[in-house]
Amino acid sequence: MEGESIYVPTGLNLLVDIDSTPLLNLVIVEGSIIFAPDSDPNHERFFDAAYMFISGGLMEVGTEEFPYTSKITITMHGLLEDPYLPIYGNKVIGVRYGTLDMHGIERTPTWTELETTVEAGGTVIVLTEDVDWIAGEMIAIASTSYEPREGEHRTILSIDADKRTITLDQPLDYKHFAEYQTFGDDGDFIEMRAEVGLLSRNVVYRGDPETSPGNQYGATIFLHSNGDDSLTCRLSYIELTNVGQAFKVGRYAIHFHMIGAVHNSYAKGLGTHQGNNRAFTLHGTHYLRLEDNVAYEVKGHTIFIEDAVETNNYIKNNLIIKTKRSWSLLNTD
Repeated sequence: MEGESIYVPTGLNLLVDIDSTPLLNLVIVEGSIIFAPDSDPNHERFFDAAYMFISGGLMEVGTEEFPYTSKITITMHGLLEDPYLPIYGNKVIGVRYGTLDMHGIERTPTWTELETTVEAGGTVIVLTEDVDWIAGEMIAIASTSYEPREGEHRTILSIDADKRTITLDQPLDYKHFAEYQTFGDDGDFIEMRAEVGLLSRNVVYRGDPETSPGNQYGATIFLHSNGDDSLTCRLSYIELTNVGQAFKVGRYAIHFHMIGAVHNSYAKGLGTHQGNNRAFTLHGTHYLRLEDNVAYEVKGHTIFIEDAVETNNYIKNNLIIKTKRSWSLLNTD
């Protein structure tokens, strides 16, 4: 029933295979909670809670080998004044000495570039490579002017059989440049192209849409336990939106906090947008992998290395568009 809490003790496995849950209060997992996909790839399930705490247990929404193949939206609820879990906060999935696996269907590529310039008012863009993106999904297009706020997002209305020509649901507000330019007789060149990233995924983690945007208070994932490799967080090809909690130190979309080495952890192929605080924060964390992620409209440093003692982290091929200023963190945010 709505407002109830769930405790999954060690040795117990809870399979979530219903289409919609009531709004739960606190879910504590010391055993395992496993979310099962439907056989229909277009089928959608919904899970709602205020707090989830993985304490020595496992939360699994697909695995890297067997990703979640239908659609699921996990929504966290809460307000600034709601009670905090010590250290981990509220409106949160907190992990301590446990494992968090969340894996959507692999998308190729997560981002690419424009083949040709599109003028302001244009509704058709052409990409440099084939994509598996489909109608109804959201994309972000980077600015190519001196004004970074000219990055913009649109929904794909249709995509041609060539898998490169996309019709957008609304005209673009700004020009986005894409050309290969040569200069002089020596063949000197500059290639400049607007980047285009896919934000939608079949697995969605979000703050509730009713209060999160207006309060700038979204969902978070907080990862902390004391010791090298004492927890594991594996995230791939999921979407995060209405995440991060503005004006709050430590309340980021995904926060690896003072763990040490995390050899088995990574965030790959994520689509993060409408973030109220930093997207990825690495604090006292080593050997983390961040690859092929797309982040759009996040406040503060989108990828933040906190203390300058973090080592051997692998950060590659991430696309960051339209980062916004935050007035409540460091001056550099």
